Amino acid sequence: MAGGPNVAGLVEDDAISVIIEGEVVCEICGSGSAPHLIANCARCNAHEHRYCMRVLALLIPRIWFCYRCQRNANRAPRP
Repeated sequence: MAGGPNVAGLVEDDAISVIIEGEVVCEICGSGSAPHLIANCARCNAHEHRYCMRVLALLIPRIWFCYRCQRNANRAPRP
């Protein structure tokens, strides 16, 4: 394909998620290095390195929620 690989991008709340031919990239730092340390949010499908997270995680749980989804889930319901 002329012009490089097929790149799909999403920009939301200053977080950038780019997937290049199946490569997962951290939305915080923008790097795809150390893919074994990247967690995937079970709710919004965000990807973050465990060392880039707002709340650092020593171990990545099987079901993990990013800070934005945790914050939204903990908000009081609107009457």
